[in-house]
Amino acid sequence: MSFGESAAIYNAIRQSYADEVIDRVTDILGLTQSHSILDIGCGTGIATRQLAARGFRLVGTDMDADMIEKARSVGEAGTYQVADASHLDFTDGEFDGATAFGAFHWFSDEASVRSIQRVLRKGAAFVVVNKNDAGDFRDSIVEIVGRHVVLDSARPKLNYQPAKILNAFGFDSVEETDISMIEHLSPVQTVAHVRSMRLWEEVPPSRHGMIEAELRSYVTDRLDTLGTFQRPLTIKIVWGHKQ
Repeated sequence: MSFGESAAIYNAIRQSYADEVIDRVTDILGLTQSHSILDIGCGTGIATRQLAARGFRLVGTDMDADMIEKARSVGEAGTYQVADASHLDFTDGEFDGATAFGAFHWFSDEASVRSIQRVLRKGAAFVVVNKNDAGDFRDSIVEIVGRHVVLDSARPKLNYQPAKILNAFGFDSVEETDISMIEHLSPVQTVAHVRSMRLWEEVPPSRHGMIEAELRSYVTDRLDTLGTFQRPLTIKIVWGHKQ
C-alpha cells in the first residue's frame, strides 16, 4: 500500500492531533522524557513530531518510502525508517512504548501485531489512535469519487475493531476511549484532504478535474457562517500492554 504522489499533499493538509489527544496518549504510555517510542505507520511524521516535542525519543516507521522521505525532509524531531510493520528491524524489547496514529487498519494482521509485540519491552503500552468521521463526510466523498471510478480501497476500516484485535493477540488490560472534536477546513483544504486520501491513488489523472469540481460544489453547499467546512470526528484511542 502506498500513498505515492500524495505524500507532499498529505503533509501539507493533514491536521495535527489536538493537545487533548496527545495528552491522553502520553498519559497512557506512562513514560517520562527520554524513553523510546516506536511510531508505526508514521506517514510524514505529524504525530511523531508531536510526541517528540514532549521529550520522548521517537523512531518513526512506514512502508511508504515517499512518506518517510517527506518526514525526513521536515526534520525537527525523530528518526525515520522505511519498514513493513510485519518485519520491524529492531531488537527484542527495544522500545518502551509504541503508537499507531491513523494507520493500524493497514497492518492489523497477525504477523504485524506479533512483530510489534516483539520489539516492546514487557509491560510497555501499544496505543492505537484513529480519526473516525462522526458525520457523513467520508460516505459523501466515496459516493462522489465512486461515480467516476470503481474503488478498491474506499473503506479500509470496514469491520476494523482494534480493541478486539489487541485482545486476540494477547495484549493485557485492553481499554478504549473516545474524544469528540471538529476539524475546520477551508474549501481548498477540504478538496486537498480528499486528494491526500488513499482512494485518490485510484483516480486516473484524466478524471481529477471533474471530481474536484464536484467536491468543490459539495463543500460550498455546506460552509458555515465563517466560510469553513466542519468535519465532526470521533478520535478513538485503544491501548493494551505487552504481557
